[in-house]
Amino acid sequence: MLINHSFQDKSIQKDVPDAGFLLTNKKGGFANFGVNTKYRGVFFRLRDEVYKIIDDIRIKGQISEIHNGFWHVSRKRGDNTEKFFMPHGMDCFVYELENESTVDVLFDVKKAYDSRVWGRNYRVWQEDDALFVEFKKFTDKREDDSEGEMEFQFTIAILGKFSDVEILDRWEHMLYTADAQRHSGPYDRHVYNGFKARAKQLFFSFGETKEDALKNCQHIKKKLSHYRSLQEKYSGLMFKKAKDDKTQLALKAATEALDSLLVHDDIYAGLPWFFQFWGRDTFISLKALMLDNEFSMAKKVLLKYLEHIEEDGLVPNRVPPSGIQSIDASGWFFTRWQNFFTLLGEEKTIQHYFSKGEVELVITRLKSSMNQIFKNYTVDSLAVNNAQETWMDTNIGDGRAGKRIEIQALRFRLYTFLAHHSDKNFFDDLAARLKTKIKEVFWTGTYLKDGADDPTIRPNIFIAAYLAPELLSKEEWIACFDHILPKLWLDWGGLSTIDKEDPRFRERSTGENPESYHHGDSWYWINNLAALVLTRLDYVRYQHTIEKIVEASCEDILFKGYVGCHSEISSAVEQKAEGCLNQAWSNAFFIELIEELNKR
Repeated sequence: MLINHSFQDKSIQKDVPDAGFLLTNKKGGFANFGVNTKYRGVFFRLRDEVYKIIDDIRIKGQISEIHNGFWHVSRKRGDNTEKFFMPHGMDCFVYELENESTVDVLFDVKKAYDSRVWGRNYRVWQEDDALFVEFKKFTDKREDDSEGEMEFQFTIAILGKFSDVEILDRWEHMLYTADAQRHSGPYDRHVYNGFKARAKQLFFSFGETKEDALKNCQHIKKKLSHYRSLQEKYSGLMFKKAKDDKTQLALKAATEALDSLLVHDDIYAGLPWFFQFWGRDTFISLKALMLDNEFSMAKKVLLKYLEHIEEDGLVPNRVPPSGIQSIDASGWFFTRWQNFFTLLGEEKTIQHYFSKGEVELVITRLKSSMNQIFKNYTVDSLAVNNAQETWMDTNIGDGRAGKRIEIQALRFRLYTFLAHHSDKNFFDDLAARLKTKIKEVFWTGTYLKDGADDPTIRPNIFIAAYLAPELLSKEEWIACFDHILPKLWLDWGGLSTIDKEDPRFRERSTGENPESYHHGDSWYWINNLAALVLTRLDYVRYQHTIEKIVEASCEDILFKGYVGCHSEISSAVEQKAEGCLNQAWSNAFFIELIEELNKR
């Protein structure tokens, strides 16, 4: 399969074994095809719930090429070309063909995570120049506590250039091989083959009533050229320089991919299955938006979470709070406030976003939060956390409970931020005491331990260096990285999440079984962050490592998984696109990395 990316006068292409693609409507809906998973198809978001609507659209012919136009995608299939477009802000999806062909459409209307099979009722009919698919979901005692109660219903309207419509009204069995490979059951499902028709252009729209669906569909059909023009112009704004065409197109793609995950006042953690808003993921990703001058969006996000600080001082990892704690979400929250004020100060535009009174209110609330965090999560000057509260949130050993290196760096950032905006002497003293304690407890003389009582070598050291380079001297950081890099380095251009000699190391991803998740799997966001840290520390010394990471990230973004999107993870033994295929913080830290390299 040939993958082709082109924008303005830049283009790049490569033959790959297989790949898919993703589009979004920037209001929570998305469409993805090409990866054989139960999360393929067309999805829309309604009242904080994501619903799958279409499973697949089929025509004859083998797929031989994907062309990423960034705001749209086309795919060569046999002697035909498919074109895919999702208008921003609308619950609609547009499918077009270069040459009229017989098309059949497979439907699977359900809540995105719902695997129940009973109580699904479809009805298909044609009315004037439109097709309609009505779906009703009823409870069934074979899976539910009740029988025959309707849970929800939707109508899908289809308009376009079609003829020779045949209502099929039959079920087809699907086997999702990608889910089987990642041990994410169930691996199969019966989906509904509603109709086939001779078609050249199809508009799909979704609504709770027939009238709503049809109205949306008619609007997009009438205004298609307008929406295309708007999105082409919008896409044109996201194009920055890099050292070569490949890196520049990868940067363009990562910027578009991160932007595609923006929904109202937050950021999806990833697609196609992390369609939630996680505080930690959002804050980690937020600086990249600021670097793209998305200060209004950053302000919305930060103020949203500021309003939901909990009694113990922590920022919730979900809004509204879900009960899932995240000790590092609060640290990243303070860090991004610091970045926000710093970047606005550099641009001398802070007054455009905040009045003096608003800044004082923000600082007052953050100081109150810090006081509670200090009271509830500090022992002997060091930050402490419970099990599974850090970004390595799987149940590994003790769940990383205790005192962890990157959590200390996040706490240090809290103190330095408030020292600049509040009680300088008080918070400077806390920062100095913490720095001394970190050196005493974590520094071995050659590297920083992952935990106060855990000498395991993990890449969390790079997070600490990114957040708080003041913790060690340049010479000490170099000694540290010279010691740990050979133990974590993967020849294809990534870092393992644990020392490769550790008996817990797993060289291949175990998928939804989390055994390898933090025991070997390489996380692209960490790889990019590490390259950024090494660039700031000593580019010449670490040039080979930095360039290998950049090359691997470009390869993932452009030619693996979803073309134009940065994946969540790769197996350690060889580079792959695994986990969630468009991950916010992977895209974000690639953007940060290239911005840093551009300063050289």
